[in-house]
Amino acid sequence: MKKVISIAIAVALTTIPTYTAFAAEKNPYGTSTVDPAGPNEIIFTVSKGNKKAEFAYARIQKMKSKTISIYEPFLKKRQTFTVVPLKNFFALVGIIGQDKVMTVALNDYIYTNTAAQFISAGAYIAIKRNGVDIPYDQGGPLRLVFADDSRWAKNLDAWNWSLAAIRVK
Repeated sequence: MKKVISIAIAVALTTIPTYTAFAAEKNPYGTSTVDPAGPNEIIFTVSKGNKKAEFAYARIQKMKSKTISIYEPFLKKRQTFTVVPLKNFFALVGIIGQDKVMTVALNDYIYTNTAAQFISAGAYIAIKRNGVDIPYDQGGPLRLVFADDSRWAKNLDAWNWSLAAIRVK
């Protein structure tokens, strides 16, 4: 019996897929894939008290945006993002000044700071990268990013991928 178990374990170990450098180069954010949200599916919520704004991707794409080129610190290369200033989302529900803002990712990563700090750091919500939608498995569809001249450009804790919600604590 012991020999059969040992052989089974040895066979199982030889069939475990291995992580390759090629896979990491192809998708530096990970190797899984996730289907994009449906056109009317709520992907992002901003709330303060009883005020709440919900967004499907189509609604966010209709917001006034601009394109910025930034050094993406996780990939360590320059990329172009289509962005909406975070302060525009704050204004929709009355987030101001010393409100404690939590940015929440799909994986439950949370970064917290005051609204004033986010605004003075020039935070943006990225809605496209290099002109195309950002896939979930590459940190999308929404990401919190900062321009090169922002004091938070190198504050990796503040960058939040796969952003799902912004809430006042």
